Amino acid sequence: MKKLSISLILLITFLIGAEPKVSSSVDTKQLFIQDSFTWTIEVEGSDEMPQIRLPDIEKIALLSGPMQSSNYTYINGEMSSKKTLTYTFVALEPGKVTIPSVEVYLGRKSYRTNTVSLEILRRGDTPVDQEQPEQSVFIKAIPSKNSLYIGEPVSVHYKLFTKVGVYNYKVEKLPDAVGFWSEEISQSSQPRLVSEIVNGIRYNTAVLKTVLYYPTRAGDLVIDPLITELEIEVKSTQRNRRSMFNDPFFNDPFFSGTRKATRNFGSNPVEIKVKQLPEPRPENFSGAVGRFRLKATLDTNAVMVNDAVGLNITVSGSGNFGSLILPEIITPEGVDVFKPERSESVSIKNMTHQGSKTVTYLLVPRTSGRIDFQTVKFSYFDLDARKYVTRNSGPIQLMVYDASGSQPLVTSGYSREEVALMREDIRYIKAAETEFTSSREKVFNGGFWSIHFLGILLVGGLLGFQYRSRQLEGNENLRRSSKAMRTAREKLKQAKHLSDDSHELRTLLHQCIAGFIGDRLNAPENALDTTELVGLLRTKKISGEIVAETRHFLEGLIMDRFAPGAVRKEAGEWIKQTESLLQQLRKVL
Repeated sequence: MKKLSISLILLITFLIGAEPKVSSSVDTKQLFIQDSFTWTIEVEGSDEMPQIRLPDIEKIALLSGPMQSSNYTYINGEMSSKKTLTYTFVALEPGKVTIPSVEVYLGRKSYRTNTVSLEILRRGDTPVDQEQPEQSVFIKAIPSKNSLYIGEPVSVHYKLFTKVGVYNYKVEKLPDAVGFWSEEISQSSQPRLVSEIVNGIRYNTAVLKTVLYYPTRAGDLVIDPLITELEIEVKSTQRNRRSMFNDPFFNDPFFSGTRKATRNFGSNPVEIKVKQLPEPRPENFSGAVGRFRLKATLDTNAVMVNDAVGLNITVSGSGNFGSLILPEIITPEGVDVFKPERSESVSIKNMTHQGSKTVTYLLVPRTSGRIDFQTVKFSYFDLDARKYVTRNSGPIQLMVYDASGSQPLVTSGYSREEVALMREDIRYIKAAETEFTSSREKVFNGGFWSIHFLGILLVGGLLGFQYRSRQLEGNENLRRSSKAMRTAREKLKQAKHLSDDSHELRTLLHQCIAGFIGDRLNAPENALDTTELVGLLRTKKISGEIVAETRHFLEGLIMDRFAPGAVRKEAGEWIKQTESLLQQLRKVL
């Protein structure tokens, strides 16, 4: 009895799930007298062709129909079917028209459609809804949410709605989004058209682009419209020149001539309300938002004095990796640390960035014994829990051993192997017959003094280099400032090897100038936007001419990157202007 009940429940569930879906729609909401429109009845999930009894409807007359069509689709191994009846009517009198709900017969079962309304206007009348007139083609920007925190992702689908044929599309540029950093989500193939009813009107729809946005500041922000160029099907106007075709019968789509035309379309702007992250914030919070894990490990827990060991710090999870800053280590006394290597592996999954970022420090202990590193901490704002979470690495210990029989510890920074090589260079002075020089000969000639003068310069340079290195090791800001020009030149050199139409070229030139200013003024890496950079320059009392030129240059690069052709400047001109601006900033920073 129990098995029978379960079987009956499963059967009822299957029948309910397999129930056909019946809908009706028209291809327009407003039209003029003598114009034609189509009324479509669509049935999904049934192999039976629908049958109806057409009601009498005032103010319109049937031109043709029904036209029957069947469509079968296979998606992920599952088949779906769709049956369609299409009727063409002509408008006879002005006024509002309501097509009532009709009974649709599928075999022995019957279903009812929804009602559909439209309005017939006289020739010369202006449509009532002028602000949002009915369109055959339009693009709508659909955000996943309209209210979020700083650093919280929002995906925007740019969706095409069309009642005519669309043969090709071209996106001129991705929307400008001040206050966001964004990344387009790649599509594996051309957009696939799907039938959809909007306010009683049936459209073919397709998602043209999907972009992921991360807000970087709070406030009411706006994402500008997406601009795209579409090649669409339009009605030919040649037929209207001949009066013999003014009869409503020839308004039937069968007799309508069409042609292809290129048109520009824009989506609606998207308004996003961005909230500040709550207070108070953890002391080591740097702006990470999402869900993350922290891992800090040594390559090995035991080494000899002067042997190198790597300390790896990895943050993994999902969130705003673009502005994520990895925690830094504080090295104990007796340990030399060298420039770290950074790597990342991040991709977009489930409409968010997922992956990991890693920094590897090369450490060289100079004294033996146990070395205890401070616990590495990383704080982020958890979007699910709506609170701050702090991860820590736990204790990190390194045992350093002094090799038996080794040479006395060299505090100058040389390893035992380097000292051994130096010893091999020492040679005993070979005794030889002494050759005496006459007292009349000049011993302290120009060559003697030149050699000694060069030696003094060399020793002074080495001492200065050693003093500068010690300053850099203890001062991260000074280290960044001293390397600013070299880093900028490396970016500029990379840009010169790129092609003129490369988006990366504009990005590198922007990083060249923005990074130089940020390094010189010790600005945090996640705050290097144009407005804040210009503000930093003004606080340093830089001349207004240089500040204005810098702002104009950075904004022009951004516009040329996201709106190719708007600035009309070649790559060579950008590179030349970058070099000139870099030299000006070098003199004043």
